[in-house]
Amino acid sequence: MLRRSLFIFTAFLLALTVVAPAMAYTVYVTNQGENSISIIDGKTKKVIETVKISQVKPHNAALTKDGKWLYTANVGSGSVSVFDPASKTEVAVIPADKGTHGVTLTPNEKQLWTANVQADTVSVIDLASQKVVRTIKVGSKPMLVTFTPDGKKGYVANGGSGDVYVIATASGEVIKKLFAGKDTMGTVTAPGGGEVWVTEGGDNIVSVIDTKKDEVVAEIKIGADTHGIVLSKDGKRAYVSVRKEHFVAVLDVPGRKVLAKVPVSELPDILDLSPDGMELWVTSRRAHAVDVVNLATNTKTHTIKVGLTAESDPHGIVISAR
Repeated sequence: MLRRSLFIFTAFLLALTVVAPAMAYTVYVTNQGENSISIIDGKTKKVIETVKISQVKPHNAALTKDGKWLYTANVGSGSVSVFDPASKTEVAVIPADKGTHGVTLTPNEKQLWTANVQADTVSVIDLASQKVVRTIKVGSKPMLVTFTPDGKKGYVANGGSGDVYVIATASGEVIKKLFAGKDTMGTVTAPGGGEVWVTEGGDNIVSVIDTKKDEVVAEIKIGADTHGIVLSKDGKRAYVSVRKEHFVAVLDVPGRKVLAKVPVSELPDILDLSPDGMELWVTSRRAHAVDVVNLATNTKTHTIKVGLTAESDPHGIVISAR
């Protein structure tokens, strides 16, 4: 009797596993070669729609936590587009500064900070008024900004000067300058806020910054032209695009070492994780597509063409649980 009961219970659990639907989510990709945003169904891996915007060369992007607003950094227009995912329309344009390359929301989502690669500045945008309220002079060719979880400090990766500026967000004051490495680009804050990880494509490394000391405490050699980076929600894994060798590196965060190298399409650029953390999505500028990597097996499972033309040049990518 006990054996039969165990069999029935096991069969019931198996049935639940088999019929459990895949998590629904939406992927947004900025195509700088044609000034458009491709919208992909994360479950079916199909492009739902590609929408043209009014601005030139949409580059990196940021999404509010509730998925209601998408912001694109338009490097060709020096602006930010405000995109409404519900209506799939661009609803506003906010002027920033020359070469708006990166956009990052502050943790409270009241401000948007832009890294302006041609102006060597960071623009601080108040989202209530949709206006620039402060301009901060930083290093040469700022690429991206990341914040500590409490929002008190921002870290600006300056690709031209190969350093990271630490900024007190309340005052806009540069409180420290850290040498990182050539072509500093991708920046991400670890869960808990104790570390900031930064890619340096010119030195083929990732640097780890201790946010209490504001010092570089580790460097990890990976491959030619490290670029985009994202960390898992539990902070145990980091994923880095290696552009000149066409792979994504899977890193053990506590151990500071490369665990796997996953081949992907040529010139992988920016990455994001599915809401359940089971899939990694990577833009490929040379393939004009987005790759999907199964993180249970560390293998590429899909290549999805994006854009309206053969030269879409996808760059930024953000994923919404909606």
